[in-house]
Amino acid sequence: MSTEKRSAEEHVADEAKRRALDPNTSKQKISESQAVPEFEENHKRLRAERLAREAGLKAKGK
Repeated sequence: MSTEKRSAEEHVADEAKRRALDPNTSKQKISESQAVPEFEENHKRLRAERLAREAGLKAKGK
């Protein structure tokens, strides 16, 4: 991995190119370890709600 720092402009340009090439895989995903402390509780709540909703749909489908 390179230790060379990139400028904000280079980073934004690279992100724009990457999103233009493949918009589906370029969506940013926030992992629990990356979540800012004030948003961590909300992130966990939303994840739990989604998992419960998916479990309910799977139970209805069986």
